[in-house]
Amino acid sequence: MTAVSSLVRGRSELGIAALLGAVAAVITIDTTLIRRTAVSTAVIGPQVVPAVVAGGLALCAIALAIDVLRGGHAAPEEGEDVDLSAGAHWPTLLGLAGTILASAVLMDYLGFVVSSGLMFSASALLLGSRRYVWTLVVGAVLSVVTFYGFVLGLGIHLPAGVLTGIV
Repeated sequence: MTAVSSLVRGRSELGIAALLGAVAAVITIDTTLIRRTAVSTAVIGPQVVPAVVAGGLALCAIALAIDVLRGGHAAPEEGEDVDLSAGAHWPTLLGLAGTILASAVLMDYLGFVVSSGLMFSASALLLGSRRYVWTLVVGAVLSVVTFYGFVLGLGIHLPAGVLTGIV
C-alpha cells in the first residue's frame, strides 16, 4: 500500500487522466448503443465521430498518465492580476450559478434572446463590470446574434418567448 501511495503522491494530474479515461469509456459505451437505421445506411455511420472522440480522449488519458508517472508535471498556473493563494469568492460563484439556473428556468417564458441577454449582463456585473448601460447593450447584441446564428445558420429553433413575432 505504501508503494502505491508513494507512487501517486504529488501527482494530482493522474486524476485528470482518470477523468479523461472515464469520459472516453462512457462515450465508447454509448457509441456501441447507437442503432443503425435505414436513414443512416451511409458508408460512414453515426458511430464514427463519437468513436474518434473517444479514441482521442483515451490516447490523451494514456499519454498524460505515462508522462505523470515518468515524473512530468504541469507548471503551476500564474495569474496576471489574480491572487492564486486566495480562496474562491463564494458570493460571486453562487451568483453566477444562480444566474445560469435562472436563465435555464426562464428560457421558455422570456425566450432565448431576453434570458441570454440578462444572463450575460448579470454575469458581467457579478464579475465586476460597472458600465451598466454598455453591459446591457452588449448582452442584447450577443444574444440576438447568437439567436440568429442558431436559427438561420444551424436551423435550430430556439424559444422566442415574449419576443414571438418580433425575432
